[in-house]
Amino acid sequence: MPEEIEGQDSIELSNLFLSVFVGLVTAIFLTSSLGPAVVKPLLLDGSLISNGRFAFVYDAYDTIEQDDAPTIVGIGSSILMAGMNGSCMQEQSGIEDARFYNMAMSGGKPYSEMIQIPALIDAKPDIVLVEIGPNSLYGWNGSNYIEGITDYNEFRFQLMSMGMQSEDIQEWYDLLDPIDAHWVETSQYGRLDAWSEYSREAIEEYLSREIDGVSNALDSNSYSFVPQVGTEEWDTYLSQPNWRSSKFDSKSDQEIRDYLDGKMPSKAKQGVYNPKSENTQNHRALDYIIHSLLNESIEVILTGIPHHPWVNGYLEPGQLDGMNSTYAKYTDLDGVTSLQMFWEEWPSGAFSDRNHLDAEGREIFCKRVTPVVDAVYFDNNLSNVEIDQSVFKIPDPRGICQGFNSTFVYDGELIFIEAENYSSCTYGDFRIQSTWVLGQEIENHSAQGYMVALPDSKSKTGDSLDGPQLVYNITNMETGIYHLWIRMSAPDGGGDSIHVGLNGIAMTFGGVGLSTSPNGDWNWEIITVNVTSPGLNQLDIWMREDGVRIDSLVITDDASFVP
Repeated sequence: MPEEIEGQDSIELSNLFLSVFVGLVTAIFLTSSLGPAVVKPLLLDGSLISNGRFAFVYDAYDTIEQDDAPTIVGIGSSILMAGMNGSCMQEQSGIEDARFYNMAMSGGKPYSEMIQIPALIDAKPDIVLVEIGPNSLYGWNGSNYIEGITDYNEFRFQLMSMGMQSEDIQEWYDLLDPIDAHWVETSQYGRLDAWSEYSREAIEEYLSREIDGVSNALDSNSYSFVPQVGTEEWDTYLSQPNWRSSKFDSKSDQEIRDYLDGKMPSKAKQGVYNPKSENTQNHRALDYIIHSLLNESIEVILTGIPHHPWVNGYLEPGQLDGMNSTYAKYTDLDGVTSLQMFWEEWPSGAFSDRNHLDAEGREIFCKRVTPVVDAVYFDNNLSNVEIDQSVFKIPDPRGICQGFNSTFVYDGELIFIEAENYSSCTYGDFRIQSTWVLGQEIENHSAQGYMVALPDSKSKTGDSLDGPQLVYNITNMETGIYHLWIRMSAPDGGGDSIHVGLNGIAMTFGGVGLSTSPNGDWNWEIITVNVTSPGLNQLDIWMREDGVRIDSLVITDDASFVP
């Protein structure tokens, strides 16, 4: 019995200690500035909120203010956040020691971002990129709050106001709808009280880390993770935030089309693709942002970023006129530069989804936008800025597929070609991992070896020319019907196949391509070719299924010939 009493006393003492500890920490949150200092790290690392970026704004501007360098800041939505690589732009820029900062925000729009303008001005930037796209220019009313905008505004305005100073409450406050003004903490007591709302969760998180060794922090590579203020990672993050991986990189063109067919018909009817020309919350906020920056002699570059090149096909003619009108309104203002790229058609491979750029897109943005920023900074004539069109071409990371530049002469009866002596080649769609390589392992091949599509990962391209390609240039052919024999082999159970074409046009769509028995042996397969142009013709072979092997080819106009 005494032992039980002693154990119970120990538990009660422990509980008492924990209660006292929690009470003391809570008191600290309520009575001093230690509350923000303790809670802020947990906001940034995602322990307490879904996205730490929503809590980084004022600390970021404090850092930017101290950089003592030419400063370019970008503000806007996740579209600009995904497109602006400040580190790349710093390398490309001719402005000595310039710093480029990406302050764009997921879900951001002029109405939500105008709240940060006083702090942005205090940071003394030289140039501000203000992203304006169709998603920036819609409006709403009290009975028609769309797309969760009420919850978003409540969260953003309350969280932002927690970090601001009293002098940050300026003209933007009068532009807020009454329902949104309610969430802005205008007094020091109100801001401390807002911090205290996170205190209980913060205490529990710290105790969980200390006692159980368990943390709710996001991985440092997460899209929503923000490094701790003042670290080397923090400094890099301000120019180069964490980005999401591309959704489209793993999709074929047909899969991208199917995705847009499912997404765009309904999206095209929403506010983000129906911009107004004036008199919305976003227009009033945009006007405040632009004139506030100009009044402080800060240059403004209105920046429009393209959406996927197929998106506009889902929109009605004139549907985006409101965006064009908005740009036109500000074009003639001294200190405003219009960089409207929305109507430029960037390659499909530059996009992560319907409206966000991926790594290749950021590279294009960097090389497309930085020369304009430099011209504005140095007050050069923008008409003299020339953008090399090669910046819009996405280089194949695999390099250039090299052929032997061979030309094969048809002698009037037949021509025999070793597959490995191809004239030229292409790697095919970058989503296809397999390439044509020289193989020598399989017995009974002719000459030096054979061409095989590796790795054999059971990939298929269907009725497309996405697979890697071999080209054979053949001259001295007359018009007429020819018979093409191809010596092929497929691994046991492989069922591998190719597409065959002439002058870039496939002849084997609508079935299973040209296939051979999956017995591992060499087999001769035949296909009829109709040559309609005399002289030089290009014979094409594309991988349809990887693992397929090609040893040699014979072309003849003799229907009775058998290799």
